[in-house]
Amino acid sequence: MEQMAALKAAGMSDQELKDPAVADLALRKVFEEHFDELHSDQEFIEEVFATVSDKAFPEDLRELATQAREEGNIEIGPYLNVIADHREKTFRAEL
Repeated sequence: MEQMAALKAAGMSDQELKDPAVADLALRKVFEEHFDELHSDQEFIEEVFATVSDKAFPEDLRELATQAREEGNIEIGPYLNVIADHREKTFRAEL
C-alpha cells in the first residue's frame, strides 16, 4: 500500500493505479526493497505459495516460469510448471 500511496502522491490517477501493469510494478518494487525481510518470513512464503497455487491461472504460472528462466533463476521454473499443471487439472474439473 505504501508503494501505491507513493505513486498516487507522485500524481497517478486512481484509474492509472488500477492498471495491472502499475500494480505489477509496485509489487515488484516492494519485493525488491523488502526481499530479505520477506524471504526470511517462512509463514509469509508459505501463504504466498498457497495463494499462488490456489488462485493463479496456468498460463500466468508458465509465463512466470519463463521469466524466471530468462532472469537466471532456473530453480523455480519447474515448480511453477508443476503448479500450472495442477491448476489446469483443477480448472478442467470445475468445468
